[in-house]
Amino acid sequence: MSATSEQVDSLLLFVCGALTLLVPFGLAFFVGGLGGRSTTSRAMKFALTGTAATILLGVAGGYGMVAGRPLLAHVLGAPSFDLAGGFGAASHRPDLYSLAKAGAILAAAAVSVAIVGVAVASRITLRAWLVFTVLWSVLVLYPAGYAVFALDDGWATGVLGVIDFGGALPIGVAAGAAAAGVILACGRGEHRPPERRSFPAIAIGGTLLWVGWLGLVVGSEGAVDSYTGLIAINAFLASAGGCLAWMVVDRVLLRRPTTVSALCGAFSGLVAITPAAGVLTVGWSLLLGAIAAVACATMVDLAARARFGASMALIVIVTVASMVGLLYLGLFAAGGGMVDSGNFDLFTAQAIAGFSVLIGSFLVSLLLALALRFTVGLTRIRYRATSEPTPRRDRTTVPAGTAED
Repeated sequence: MSATSEQVDSLLLFVCGALTLLVPFGLAFFVGGLGGRSTTSRAMKFALTGTAATILLGVAGGYGMVAGRPLLAHVLGAPSFDLAGGFGAASHRPDLYSLAKAGAILAAAAVSVAIVGVAVASRITLRAWLVFTVLWSVLVLYPAGYAVFALDDGWATGVLGVIDFGGALPIGVAAGAAAAGVILACGRGEHRPPERRSFPAIAIGGTLLWVGWLGLVVGSEGAVDSYTGLIAINAFLASAGGCLAWMVVDRVLLRRPTTVSALCGAFSGLVAITPAAGVLTVGWSLLLGAIAAVACATMVDLAARARFGASMALIVIVTVASMVGLLYLGLFAAGGGMVDSGNFDLFTAQAIAGFSVLIGSFLVSLLLALALRFTVGLTRIRYRATSEPTPRRDRTTVPAGTAED
Protein backbone atom coordinates (compact mmCIF):
# COMPACT_ATOMS: atom_id res chain seq x y z
CA MET A 1 0.00 0.00 0.00
CA SER A 2 1.45 3.36 -1.03
CA ALA A 3 1.84 6.16 1.47
CA THR A 4 -0.66 8.99 1.47
CA SER A 5 0.39 12.61 0.98
CA GLU A 6 -0.32 13.27 4.66
CA GLN A 7 2.02 10.48 5.70
CA VAL A 8 4.77 11.76 3.39
CA ASP A 9 4.38 15.30 4.70
CA SER A 10 4.42 14.01 8.28
CA LEU A 11 7.57 12.02 7.61
CA LEU A 12 9.26 15.14 6.23
CA LEU A 13 8.38 17.08 9.38
CA PHE A 14 9.50 14.26 11.70
CA VAL A 15 12.86 13.97 9.94
CA CYS A 16 13.43 17.72 9.69
CA GLY A 17 12.37 18.19 13.31
CA ALA A 18 14.86 15.54 14.42
CA LEU A 19 17.61 17.22 12.39
CA THR A 20 16.68 20.58 13.89
CA LEU A 21 17.31 19.20 17.37
CA LEU A 22 20.96 18.74 16.35
CA VAL A 23 21.35 22.52 16.32
CA PRO A 24 21.55 23.01 20.12
CA PHE A 25 24.36 20.43 20.29
CA GLY A 26 26.10 22.04 17.34
CA LEU A 27 25.87 25.49 18.92
CA ALA A 28 27.34 24.20 22.17
CA PHE A 29 30.30 22.49 20.48
CA PHE A 30 30.97 25.33 18.05
CA VAL A 31 30.84 28.29 20.45
CA GLY A 32 32.38 26.21 23.22
CA GLY A 33 35.24 25.22 20.93
CA LEU A 34 35.95 28.87 20.30
CA GLY A 35 36.10 29.56 24.02
CA GLY A 36 37.86 26.44 25.33
CA ARG A 37 37.08 23.08 26.93
CA SER A 38 35.37 24.44 30.05
CA THR A 39 33.22 26.71 27.90
CA THR A 40 32.11 23.73 25.80
CA SER A 41 30.97 21.79 28.87
CA ARG A 42 28.95 24.68 30.26
CA ALA A 43 27.48 25.61 26.88
CA MET A 44 26.32 22.01 26.42
CA LYS A 45 24.66 22.02 29.84
CA PHE A 46 22.79 25.24 29.10
CA ALA A 47 21.76 24.04 25.62
CA LEU A 48 20.43 20.73 26.98
CA THR A 49 18.56 22.22 29.95
CA GLY A 50 17.09 24.97 27.77
CA THR A 51 15.96 22.45 25.16
CA ALA A 52 14.41 20.18 27.78
CA ALA A 53 12.60 23.07 29.46
CA THR A 54 11.29 24.34 26.11
CA ILE A 55 9.87 20.97 25.10
CA LEU A 56 8.21 20.46 28.50
CA LEU A 57 6.72 23.96 28.38
CA GLY A 58 5.46 23.30 24.86
CA VAL A 59 3.74 20.07 25.83
CA ALA A 60 2.30 21.69 28.97
CA GLY A 61 0.44 24.34 26.98
CA GLY A 62 3.10 26.43 25.28
CA TYR A 63 2.49 24.97 21.82
CA GLY A 64 -1.04 26.34 21.87
CA MET A 65 0.36 29.81 22.63
CA VAL A 66 2.44 29.58 19.45
CA ALA A 67 0.09 27.91 16.99
CA GLY A 68 -3.29 27.47 18.69
CA ARG A 69 -6.56 29.38 18.64
CA PRO A 70 -6.26 33.10 19.53
CA LEU A 71 -6.20 34.19 23.16
CA LEU A 72 -5.24 37.80 22.36
CA ALA A 73 -6.12 38.47 18.74
CA HIS A 74 -3.01 38.80 16.52
CA VAL A 75 -0.72 38.58 19.56
CA LEU A 76 -0.88 35.26 21.40
CA GLY A 77 -2.56 31.89 21.25
CA ALA A 78 -4.44 30.18 24.05
CA PRO A 79 -2.55 27.58 26.14
CA SER A 80 -3.53 24.11 25.03
CA PHE A 81 -2.93 20.69 26.54
CA ASP A 82 -3.79 18.78 23.36
CA LEU A 83 -0.27 17.40 23.05
CA ALA A 84 -0.36 16.07 26.60
CA GLY A 85 -3.82 14.65 25.93
CA GLY A 86 -2.43 12.86 22.92
CA PHE A 87 -0.92 10.26 25.25
CA GLY A 88 -4.30 9.41 26.75
CA ALA A 89 -7.36 7.86 25.17
CA ALA A 90 -7.28 7.19 21.46
CA SER A 91 -10.24 9.49 20.87
CA HIS A 92 -8.20 12.44 22.14
CA ARG A 93 -5.07 11.80 20.13
CA PRO A 94 -4.11 14.41 17.54
CA ASP A 95 -3.71 13.24 13.96
CA LEU A 96 -0.30 12.26 12.62
CA TYR A 97 0.38 15.48 10.71
CA SER A 98 -0.62 17.69 13.66
CA LEU A 99 1.84 15.87 15.92
CA ALA A 100 4.59 16.13 13.31
CA LYS A 101 3.95 19.85 12.88
CA ALA A 102 3.96 20.38 16.63
CA GLY A 103 7.25 18.53 16.93
CA ALA A 104 8.87 20.65 14.23
CA ILE A 105 7.68 23.91 15.82
CA LEU A 106 8.84 22.84 19.28
CA ALA A 107 12.23 21.90 17.81
CA ALA A 108 12.48 25.38 16.28
CA ALA A 109 11.57 26.92 19.65
CA ALA A 110 14.29 24.82 21.29
CA VAL A 111 16.82 26.23 18.82
CA SER A 112 15.83 29.78 19.76
CA VAL A 113 16.27 29.06 23.48
CA ALA A 114 19.55 27.22 22.86
CA ILE A 115 20.98 30.25 21.03
CA VAL A 116 20.38 32.39 24.10
CA GLY A 117 21.63 29.70 26.48
CA VAL A 118 24.89 29.03 24.65
CA ALA A 119 25.58 32.75 24.32
CA VAL A 120 25.14 33.48 28.04
CA ALA A 121 26.37 30.18 29.49
CA SER A 122 29.69 31.56 30.73
CA ARG A 123 28.04 34.49 32.45
CA ILE A 124 24.94 33.46 34.42
CA THR A 125 24.02 30.75 36.89
CA LEU A 126 22.02 27.66 35.94
CA ARG A 127 19.24 28.67 38.34
CA ALA A 128 18.92 32.08 36.73
CA TRP A 129 18.99 30.47 33.29
CA LEU A 130 16.07 28.13 34.01
CA VAL A 131 13.96 30.93 35.47
CA PHE A 132 14.84 33.18 32.53
CA THR A 133 13.93 30.41 30.05
CA VAL A 134 10.40 30.08 31.43
CA LEU A 135 9.74 33.82 31.66
CA TRP A 136 11.32 34.68 28.31
CA SER A 137 9.45 31.91 26.52
CA VAL A 138 6.10 33.23 27.73
CA LEU A 139 6.84 36.93 27.27
CA VAL A 140 8.88 36.90 24.05
CA LEU A 141 9.26 33.56 22.29
CA TYR A 142 5.61 32.56 22.19
CA PRO A 143 4.31 35.96 20.98
CA ALA A 144 7.06 36.14 18.34
CA GLY A 145 6.33 32.57 17.29
CA TYR A 146 2.58 33.23 17.12
CA ALA A 147 3.26 36.23 14.87
CA VAL A 148 4.86 33.88 12.33
CA PHE A 149 3.38 30.40 12.78
CA ALA A 150 -0.26 31.48 13.18
CA LEU A 151 -0.51 32.23 9.48
CA ASP A 152 -4.05 33.64 9.50
CA ASP A 153 -4.08 35.56 12.78
CA GLY A 154 -0.47 36.42 13.68
CA TRP A 155 0.32 40.12 13.56
CA ALA A 156 3.32 39.57 11.29
CA THR A 157 2.00 37.10 8.68
CA GLY A 158 -1.74 37.60 9.08
CA VAL A 159 -1.85 41.39 9.48
CA LEU A 160 1.31 42.87 7.95
CA GLY A 161 1.75 40.18 5.30
CA VAL A 162 5.31 39.38 6.35
CA ILE A 163 7.08 36.46 4.64
CA ASP A 164 9.04 34.31 7.08
CA PHE A 165 9.15 30.66 5.99
CA GLY A 166 11.43 29.23 8.66
CA GLY A 167 10.75 31.54 11.60
CA ALA A 168 13.65 33.99 11.48
CA LEU A 169 11.75 36.38 13.75
CA PRO A 170 11.37 34.05 16.77
CA ILE A 171 14.53 32.01 16.15
CA GLY A 172 17.21 34.43 14.95
CA VAL A 173 16.08 37.98 15.73
CA ALA A 174 14.40 37.36 19.09
CA ALA A 175 17.13 35.02 20.37
CA GLY A 176 20.03 37.20 19.27
CA ALA A 177 18.50 40.32 20.79
CA ALA A 178 17.70 38.45 24.01
CA ALA A 179 21.27 37.22 24.39
CA ALA A 180 22.56 40.76 23.85
CA GLY A 181 20.20 42.07 26.54
CA VAL A 182 21.33 39.47 29.09
CA ILE A 183 25.01 40.10 28.35
CA LEU A 184 24.48 43.84 28.77
CA ALA A 185 22.87 43.21 32.15
CA CYS A 186 25.80 41.00 33.18
CA GLY A 187 28.53 43.37 32.16
CA ARG A 188 31.65 42.77 30.08
CA GLY A 189 33.86 41.42 32.83
CA GLU A 190 31.60 38.65 34.12
CA HIS A 191 32.75 35.74 31.98
CA ARG A 192 35.67 33.37 31.88
CA PRO A 193 38.82 34.57 30.14
CA PRO A 194 39.22 33.01 26.68
CA GLU A 195 41.10 29.73 26.60
CA ARG A 196 42.87 27.95 23.79
CA ARG A 197 40.50 26.94 21.00
CA SER A 198 39.52 23.32 20.49
CA PHE A 199 39.50 22.63 16.76
CA PRO A 200 37.81 19.19 17.07
CA ALA A 201 34.93 20.78 19.00
CA ILE A 202 34.66 23.56 16.41
CA ALA A 203 34.60 21.06 13.53
CA ILE A 204 32.03 18.79 15.19
CA GLY A 205 29.87 21.73 16.22
CA GLY A 206 30.02 23.38 12.82
CA THR A 207 29.00 20.15 11.09
CA LEU A 208 26.08 19.48 13.45
CA LEU A 209 25.00 23.10 13.15
CA TRP A 210 25.04 23.02 9.35
CA VAL A 211 23.13 19.74 9.05
CA GLY A 212 20.61 20.68 11.74
CA TRP A 213 19.89 24.15 10.38
CA LEU A 214 19.50 22.70 6.89
CA GLY A 215 16.76 20.48 8.33
CA LEU A 216 15.11 23.54 9.86
CA VAL A 217 15.07 25.34 6.50
CA VAL A 218 13.92 22.37 4.40
CA GLY A 219 11.11 21.58 6.84
CA SER A 220 9.81 25.16 6.77
CA GLU A 221 7.37 24.41 3.94
CA GLY A 222 5.70 21.71 6.04
CA ALA A 223 4.90 19.56 3.02
CA VAL A 224 6.46 17.77 0.08
CA ASP A 225 5.32 19.88 -2.86
CA SER A 226 6.65 21.93 -5.75
CA TYR A 227 8.44 24.31 -3.37
CA THR A 228 10.33 21.72 -1.34
CA GLY A 229 13.05 21.14 -3.92
CA LEU A 230 13.51 24.88 -4.46
CA ILE A 231 13.84 25.44 -0.70
CA ALA A 232 16.52 22.76 -0.41
CA ILE A 233 18.52 24.07 -3.39
CA ASN A 234 18.28 27.67 -2.16
CA ALA A 235 19.53 26.60 1.26
CA PHE A 236 22.56 24.88 -0.26
CA LEU A 237 23.35 27.85 -2.50
CA ALA A 238 23.01 30.45 0.24
CA SER A 239 25.25 28.39 2.49
CA ALA A 240 27.86 27.99 -0.25
CA GLY A 241 27.76 31.69 -1.09
CA GLY A 242 28.20 32.62 2.56
CA CYS A 243 31.09 30.20 3.02
CA LEU A 244 33.08 31.63 0.11
CA ALA A 245 32.19 35.26 0.84
CA TRP A 246 33.41 35.11 4.46
CA MET A 247 36.72 33.63 3.35
CA VAL A 248 37.07 36.38 0.75
CA VAL A 249 36.53 38.98 3.46
CA ASP A 250 39.32 37.42 5.51
CA ARG A 251 41.64 37.49 2.51
CA VAL A 252 40.80 41.10 1.66
CA LEU A 253 41.52 42.12 5.25
CA LEU A 254 44.90 40.39 5.03
CA ARG A 255 43.97 37.49 7.28
CA ARG A 256 44.44 33.82 6.57
CA PRO A 257 41.07 32.20 5.75
CA THR A 258 40.47 29.30 8.14
CA THR A 259 38.02 26.50 8.70
CA VAL A 260 36.32 28.71 11.27
CA SER A 261 35.82 31.35 8.59
CA ALA A 262 34.24 28.80 6.25
CA LEU A 263 31.92 27.41 8.93
CA CYS A 264 30.82 30.87 10.06
CA GLY A 265 30.14 31.87 6.47
CA ALA A 266 28.11 28.74 5.74
CA PHE A 267 26.12 29.26 8.94
CA SER A 268 25.40 32.92 8.18
CA GLY A 269 24.13 31.97 4.72
CA LEU A 270 21.76 29.37 6.16
CA VAL A 271 20.43 31.79 8.77
CA ALA A 272 19.82 34.44 6.12
CA ILE A 273 17.92 32.07 3.81
CA THR A 274 15.70 30.82 6.67
CA PRO A 275 12.85 33.28 6.06
CA ALA A 276 13.32 33.42 2.31
CA ALA A 277 13.99 29.97 0.88
CA GLY A 278 10.58 29.51 -0.75
CA VAL A 279 10.27 32.87 -2.53
CA LEU A 280 13.69 33.47 -4.08
CA THR A 281 15.20 32.23 -7.32
CA VAL A 282 18.50 30.37 -7.11
CA GLY A 283 20.53 33.37 -8.25
CA TRP A 284 19.07 35.69 -5.63
CA SER A 285 19.62 33.01 -2.97
CA LEU A 286 23.31 32.74 -3.79
CA LEU A 287 23.64 36.52 -3.62
CA LEU A 288 21.78 36.64 -0.30
CA GLY A 289 24.20 34.16 1.26
CA ALA A 290 27.18 36.22 0.11
CA ILE A 291 25.72 39.52 1.32
CA ALA A 292 24.81 38.07 4.70
CA ALA A 293 28.31 36.65 5.17
CA VAL A 294 29.97 39.97 4.30
CA ALA A 295 27.67 41.83 6.71
CA CYS A 296 28.22 39.29 9.50
CA ALA A 297 31.99 39.13 9.01
CA THR A 298 32.21 42.90 9.20
CA MET A 299 30.03 43.15 12.30
CA VAL A 300 31.78 40.26 14.06
CA ASP A 301 35.10 41.96 13.46
CA LEU A 302 33.78 45.16 15.03
CA ALA A 303 32.17 43.31 17.94
CA ALA A 304 35.44 41.48 18.66
CA ARG A 305 37.00 44.79 19.66
CA ALA A 306 34.63 45.02 22.63
CA ARG A 307 36.09 41.71 23.93
CA PHE A 308 32.81 40.19 25.15
CA GLY A 309 34.01 36.71 24.23
CA ALA A 310 33.35 34.12 21.54
CA SER A 311 29.59 34.05 22.15
CA MET A 312 29.31 37.54 20.66
CA ALA A 313 30.08 36.02 17.25
CA LEU A 314 27.00 33.79 17.58
CA ILE A 315 24.81 36.73 18.59
CA VAL A 316 25.99 38.84 15.66
CA ILE A 317 25.56 36.06 13.09
CA VAL A 318 22.03 35.02 14.06
CA THR A 319 20.81 38.60 14.47
CA VAL A 320 22.46 40.27 11.49
CA ALA A 321 21.91 37.38 9.06
CA SER A 322 18.24 37.08 10.06
CA MET A 323 17.66 40.81 9.57
CA VAL A 324 19.48 40.76 6.23
CA GLY A 325 17.33 37.85 5.07
CA LEU A 326 14.08 39.53 6.14
CA LEU A 327 14.91 42.86 4.50
CA TYR A 328 16.32 41.21 1.39
CA LEU A 329 12.93 39.60 0.81
CA GLY A 330 11.33 43.02 0.59
CA LEU A 331 13.49 43.74 -2.43
CA PHE A 332 13.87 40.47 -4.29
CA ALA A 333 11.01 38.13 -3.27
CA ALA A 334 9.32 36.66 -6.33
CA GLY A 335 6.08 38.51 -6.99
CA GLY A 336 5.98 40.77 -3.91
CA GLY A 337 9.48 42.23 -3.74
CA MET A 338 10.31 45.70 -4.96
CA VAL A 339 12.02 44.40 -8.11
CA ASP A 340 8.89 42.55 -9.24
CA SER A 341 6.10 44.68 -7.76
CA GLY A 342 7.64 48.14 -8.11
CA ASN A 343 6.75 49.18 -4.55
CA PHE A 344 8.22 48.93 -1.09
CA ASP A 345 5.15 47.55 0.69
CA LEU A 346 6.71 44.18 1.49
CA PHE A 347 10.04 45.77 2.44
CA THR A 348 8.26 48.10 4.87
CA ALA A 349 6.34 45.21 6.44
CA GLN A 350 9.50 43.13 6.81
CA ALA A 351 11.37 46.05 8.39
CA ILE A 352 8.56 46.84 10.85
CA ALA A 353 8.34 43.19 11.95
CA GLY A 354 12.10 42.68 12.19
CA PHE A 355 12.91 45.80 14.19
CA SER A 356 9.83 45.42 16.42
CA VAL A 357 10.91 41.93 17.49
CA LEU A 358 14.55 43.03 17.78
CA ILE A 359 13.84 45.99 20.05
CA GLY A 360 11.08 44.27 22.02
CA SER A 361 13.09 41.13 22.74
CA PHE A 362 16.16 43.15 23.74
CA LEU A 363 14.27 45.36 26.18
CA VAL A 364 12.23 42.56 27.76
CA SER A 365 15.32 40.35 28.13
CA LEU A 366 17.34 43.19 29.63
CA LEU A 367 14.61 43.91 32.19
CA LEU A 368 14.21 40.22 33.01
CA ALA A 369 17.95 39.84 33.53
CA LEU A 370 18.11 42.91 35.75
CA ALA A 371 15.14 41.65 37.77
CA LEU A 372 16.85 38.29 38.25
CA ARG A 373 20.08 40.02 39.20
CA PHE A 374 18.43 41.74 42.14
CA THR A 375 16.27 38.77 43.23
CA VAL A 376 17.49 35.20 42.75
CA GLY A 377 20.88 36.32 41.45
CA LEU A 378 22.09 36.36 37.86
CA THR A 379 25.82 36.15 37.38
CA ARG A 380 28.58 33.77 38.31
CA ILE A 381 31.92 34.62 39.98
CA ARG A 382 33.39 37.76 38.54
CA TYR A 383 36.49 36.92 36.52
CA ARG A 384 39.30 39.33 35.98
CA ALA A 385 40.24 39.89 32.36
CA THR A 386 43.82 38.62 32.27
CA SER A 387 44.21 37.55 28.66
CA GLU A 388 46.48 39.52 26.41
CA PRO A 389 45.23 40.83 23.06
CA THR A 390 45.55 38.26 20.31
CA PRO A 391 48.54 38.96 18.05
CA ARG A 392 47.59 40.43 14.70
CA ARG A 393 48.85 37.44 12.73
CA ASP A 394 46.43 35.10 14.57
CA ARG A 395 43.30 37.21 14.40
CA THR A 396 40.29 36.06 12.43
CA THR A 397 36.85 37.60 12.25
CA VAL A 398 35.79 35.37 15.14
CA PRO A 399 36.91 36.63 18.58
CA ALA A 400 38.98 34.76 21.15
CA GLY A 401 41.37 31.86 20.81
CA THR A 402 44.82 31.20 19.42
CA ALA A 403 44.80 27.68 18.05
CA GLU A 404 45.61 27.18 14.39
CA ASP A 405 43.37 24.87 12.39
